[in-house]
Amino acid sequence: MAKKRESSPADPLAEILAAWRLWLLGALAGALLAWGAYQLFPPDYRARATVVVDANLEEAWQYFPERDLFHFLARETDRMEELAWSDQVLGVVAEAVPAYSVRELRSRVLGLSHPSDGGWRFYANSPEPATAQALASSWAQAFVSAVQAAAAASPELQAARARMSEILLATPEPDPSTMFELMSEMQFLAEHTQGISMYTELYVSQAAELPLRRNVSLATYMFMGSIVGALAVPLYVLLVPARLRRQS
Repeated sequence: MAKKRESSPADPLAEILAAWRLWLLGALAGALLAWGAYQLFPPDYRARATVVVDANLEEAWQYFPERDLFHFLARETDRMEELAWSDQVLGVVAEAVPAYSVRELRSRVLGLSHPSDGGWRFYANSPEPATAQALASSWAQAFVSAVQAAAAASPELQAARARMSEILLATPEPDPSTMFELMSEMQFLAEHTQGISMYTELYVSQAAELPLRRNVSLATYMFMGSIVGALAVPLYVLLVPARLRRQS
């Protein structure tokens, strides 16, 4: 009697590729579940206020090469960013919107995005749209007030700037060694000055009727849900034997 041929084990990859209908069904089910989760548990609102910052580098640092200007800009940006997250500024926001403490504002409510020189974006998240707008507006205005109060002129740095201006006006081609010594002195003084440069100009360009949207969009929810649903199909094919799938 001829022996029955032993059936070869199924190829998992072939089974996964053959289950394309389940892929589509899983993606659709995942998107629908994500839509339902978005309706039941919607994400917070996010408001955005804008502050325009102009460092006026060419006016503040004449004769310096471009690489030094970028260094000065980075230094001023770091100082202003630290000021934006300081207890002084966030305390003003917490007083304007008492529902949040300074710790909550710093850890999970506020967000900052800036290109160093240009439009700084102040974001605030809250379940209530009016609260999100009030937080972002208060933060932007408190930041501008704090920077303006911190802007200071160092007498030594101003004197060095005046000497450089005199040399440049008196001599079309100044002595390189003299200019190098003067530039080194100005760099040292700038690094050890605690305040913000007096040449920095800034103002709130958007503080009323702020742009408002959900922190995470519905499209993002449904896209991620469809991906999870589609990826669950190959996991189901690999973990559940074909015999049990046919019985089910």
